[in-house]
Amino acid sequence: MRNQRTVAGSISFSGIGVHTGNKTELTFQPAEENSGIRFIRTDLPGRPEVKAHITNVVGFIRGTTIGQNNVNVHTVEHVMAALCAFGITNLTIELDGNEPPVGDGSSLPFVKMLQETGIVEQKKPVEIFSPHDPLFIREEDIILVVLPYDRLKISYTLSFPHPRLKAQYLSLDITQDSFVNEIASSRTFCLYHEVEMLMDQGLIKGGSLDNAVVIGDKAIFSREELRFHDEFVRHKMLDLIGDTYLLGMPFNAHIVAIKSGHATNSRLTRVLYEAYLKQSKLVNAASH
Repeated sequence: MRNQRTVAGSISFSGIGVHTGNKTELTFQPAEENSGIRFIRTDLPGRPEVKAHITNVVGFIRGTTIGQNNVNVHTVEHVMAALCAFGITNLTIELDGNEPPVGDGSSLPFVKMLQETGIVEQKKPVEIFSPHDPLFIREEDIILVVLPYDRLKISYTLSFPHPRLKAQYLSLDITQDSFVNEIASSRTFCLYHEVEMLMDQGLIKGGSLDNAVVIGDKAIFSREELRFHDEFVRHKMLDLIGDTYLLGMPFNAHIVAIKSGHATNSRLTRVLYEAYLKQSKLVNAASH
């Protein structure tokens, strides 16, 4: 059993959003016990909030978007992944735009914020969901399996029909240390032939080689060398960690993923949430 956590103080980070291209500032503020993780849109009248929860996911094209009452926050997964790794359960995230700053395309900026401001253990225990039974979803060649496990573990297989992006596989127990050292700095990526299509869709307006790796048929384009030889599968794991933390609580399970992206990650998180509700109902019924 561990306790709920928040941050020790206020800290900010500013930059551009990868898809909107808008300049934004994001601020972490401490939050009370049992309040969860909430984004506050400080740029809008009344400072409306969007709770970071699977029931509020409204889109997942090249990133996960959450929304309430027609107020949206785009591309939340890199922030959520860092919060998951550090066990943050209560946090107010003030944002003066509709998308967090992308930084270098990884979770590193948000990890540094958490390291700099520090973490506070709160008095109340945190609820941790441990599914009793295996869960499974499949969409064509995309597969996600959840197996009972006493910690959070992810085994991910990436495979693209592309000469520069052959199969990559990695399996890790996800702890604060393993996330910081093995996952957090892995950057978002796209295929060169996708760039024009994404621009036509009104996306990646803030995208550049400062915050993404672009994979061409004959070369990989980046401001620096790859941070890991298998950086792409590590970033896919980062996205999966962030997307599933929208469950609204920490959970213990072994997730086996093959070629999953934001849409199927979100579908899995909804399946996890339904399993949590069902399991809680059975426990409550047994206790009466």
